Amino acid sequence: MKNYLLLLFASASLISVAQNSIPIKKVTVFKNGTAMLVKEGSTPLKDGSVSLPIPQQTLYGTFFIGASKDNTIRNMVFKNDTLKRKAHSDAVWQFLAGNQNKVVTIHYTPTQGIDKSTTGMVVDYDLYNGLMKFKNESGKTQIMTVAQIYDAEFKEDPSAFYMADSIKRMMVIKADKPADNLSLQEIYMTGGINWIPSYYLRLKDDKTARLEMKATVENYAEDLKESETELVVGSPQMSNSGKMDPMTYDYITSDGNAYTGGNYRTKSYMQSNAMAVRKDEETAEDGYFDNEFSTAGEKTGDMYIYKLGKISLPNQSKGTFPIFAGNVEYRDKYEGSINDITNYYNTRYVPQDERTFDIFHSLEVKNISSVPLTTASVMVVNEKDQFIAQDELKYTPVGSNTNVRLSKAIDIIMKNSEEEKSRLDLAKKIGKTNYSKVVLKGTVNVDNFQNKEVTVTVTKSLSGTVLTNTADGKVTKVNSYNYVNPASNIKWEVKLGASEKKVLNYEYEVYFIP
Repeated sequence: MKNYLLLLFASASLISVAQNSIPIKKVTVFKNGTAMLVKEGSTPLKDGSVSLPIPQQTLYGTFFIGASKDNTIRNMVFKNDTLKRKAHSDAVWQFLAGNQNKVVTIHYTPTQGIDKSTTGMVVDYDLYNGLMKFKNESGKTQIMTVAQIYDAEFKEDPSAFYMADSIKRMMVIKADKPADNLSLQEIYMTGGINWIPSYYLRLKDDKTARLEMKATVENYAEDLKESETELVVGSPQMSNSGKMDPMTYDYITSDGNAYTGGNYRTKSYMQSNAMAVRKDEETAEDGYFDNEFSTAGEKTGDMYIYKLGKISLPNQSKGTFPIFAGNVEYRDKYEGSINDITNYYNTRYVPQDERTFDIFHSLEVKNISSVPLTTASVMVVNEKDQFIAQDELKYTPVGSNTNVRLSKAIDIIMKNSEEEKSRLDLAKKIGKTNYSKVVLKGTVNVDNFQNKEVTVTVTKSLSGTVLTNTADGKVTKVNSYNYVNPASNIKWEVKLGASEKKVLNYEYEVYFIP
């Protein structure tokens, strides 16, 4: 008959803990690594009480538990408790503990230092002090410590598990009256659960694109088994999202530098009142990204909630779920900004050279779907499945527009230069200070080297008062820190035909101390 030889290993890994628990009925996941769990179920009472594990990542002040009207809760106690857990055997003493009453030959070294062996069965084992009661084949009982045993040979295939003791935070709930079961509901916020959205934008033609959204749910809190799951778009106030509730730890919450059980606890800030993209080597005509779908959702106050339905996601795992896919409208957009290259009030100098500024190519996307778009990464490809860009798509309500930046427009060139047109000394006196005035003339050259018509938004910033500008530029201004000259912006919408060049002119005045 085959024998099974075990050698001594140094570590043990925990598999599971046998205990009562209430199933998770619903989980609402936020984008900041927190979630609200709702648990409902009936648990058996023993001597009028039930013990439940305390969720380890419960956030400060969010734990509430209630019972049905026919039998309410009298009180709750939060404490450390010893539970039996099922553990994987990785050492000889663990295999011996998990295979009592099975024939085994053990090899050990007694205190005299002479190796011995004996065959029999483990009839009792004390995990606390390591003492083992062993009955050999002659019927005699030996008492020994497992530290003496370095080898064990089982006659039959041994179990790979044993029941160990585990210290765990538990809540003991006392029912108001005797009963067989107690119906409970737990509601609390927890850390360790997060969801991350991402978008896939595929251009179909020069006006429409297909936008797909998926959500990656990260679960490092508790097992989800057929739990109704919601994903929240929005930012509700969570002032204590980084603090654990006092019921989760086994030391006193106190102010100042209270000495508690060998540890100094400072700052009593926790006062509680317990409570996926797929694509094969095929052509676009195969329709891999043509279907449209949408996860059910609803708007609640300032938040929008995607409803995934019932999902199962084990602890320490991640899952990806499709949210919606459909067409959106877009248009090409080119924009460039020119800073105040002169700043005459501070420099008293006008640069003589012409400077080049970047034009950026973006897509202005209109959300024509039935759901808001939450802030997330977006990958853009063209109709040939060629990568174009990756950017961040900002939160966009239904019917609103958002920009997705693609790249610098290398075939549209924008340059800016300025010169002094006139000057007037002692033009203004404010208090006891005399100011002179200079009028500056600026030129913006925009060249389109593409073989198609484009519209470029050009924004010029300057310190001074705009007097004139061409091409119907829109001027805005606000008071600046020097209070003499406003901070002004000129914004042009410039239409350029294929290989066309346009010149934008402007003039502005600046008061300065000579």
